[in-house]
Amino acid sequence: MTSRATPLLLAALLLSCGRARCADLDALPSYQPAQSVHGTVRSWGHGFLRPMMKLWEEGFRKYQPQVHFQDKLVTSASAIAGLYTQSIDLGVLAREIIPSETAAYEKMSGQKLFPVTVLTGSYGCQDKIMALGIFVHRDNPLARLTFTQLDAIWGVELRRGAGTAIRTWDQLGLSGDWTGKAIHPYSGPAYEAPGAFFSQTVLRGSVLWNCALRQFENVEDEAPSAGDSAFAPKIDRRVDAYQKVVDAVGSDPSGIGLSGAGYRNPRAKLIALAVEPGGPFVEATKENVASRRYPLARPVRFYINNGPHLPANPAVVEFLRYVLSREGQERVLQEGDFLPLTAAAAHNESERLPQ
Repeated sequence: MTSRATPLLLAALLLSCGRARCADLDALPSYQPAQSVHGTVRSWGHGFLRPMMKLWEEGFRKYQPQVHFQDKLVTSASAIAGLYTQSIDLGVLAREIIPSETAAYEKMSGQKLFPVTVLTGSYGCQDKIMALGIFVHRDNPLARLTFTQLDAIWGVELRRGAGTAIRTWDQLGLSGDWTGKAIHPYSGPAYEAPGAFFSQTVLRGSVLWNCALRQFENVEDEAPSAGDSAFAPKIDRRVDAYQKVVDAVGSDPSGIGLSGAGYRNPRAKLIALAVEPGGPFVEATKENVASRRYPLARPVRFYINNGPHLPANPAVVEFLRYVLSREGQERVLQEGDFLPLTAAAAHNESERLPQ
């Protein structure tokens, strides 16, 4: 999807989001400049957010033509250091911030880091802060799990208070042929951002995983082109780790997989999740991810300076006001993978911005 979308195309995108989501966007106020700003907004962060940033920048400059942007979007690892060294004005992360980054910022700047939630991560694109889903084989009668049960299945330290680790299916209430049958857990690399998010959110910061866990990696597969000889050029194909997880569960009746909620295999199914033992249990649908009712949806946060030592840049604040407006969130739909904020969430974030 290019940034040259016509009004007709944008209207089609809005219609495709569903009536409830469109009504929610309509509840957002249109962007009205609070002040005229100028200068250069410098950002460092991850390249997976480059198309989204370009869409926002293009839209914003229609209202604020004296603002220019200087983006160096290569890796999330550079963003927070760029803020406390005053090399940039906006930190663009394509993952959750890690504790050492927060600690470094506070030590170096003498103030708290200021996060702004700008959108919701994708439903199933691993490069775009995807929501996570728990999969079991379609013949498995299990339909839902709590975070305490997930911690006991995937973890070791049981920080959510489970009395014992869960390693067989009968411990989850299954009977008959499932009695005594071992649970086979699968995931992508535990050290990648999805695994780190699961560790912080479900395992409560524990990094000790079930030793039976099988982790899949992304693989660049070189395959010969059709009808080629040994000297023919090869075709590089990426084998997606998170698709391999869902495929493994589809082939293993005893499997349970941690993957992107939007991945699919006809022999695997998603499990409804609840944070607390009493529920509510929420299905991993795209609508529930977009509304953030689903507990493993992932917000996307940008970071700025906003304190007595390193104050906020007025141009950055005005840019974020645009991002959180109706026009800004419509641009999220135009991008196509990320999901817009709900009207309530966008309003709350806008109210938090420095005046």
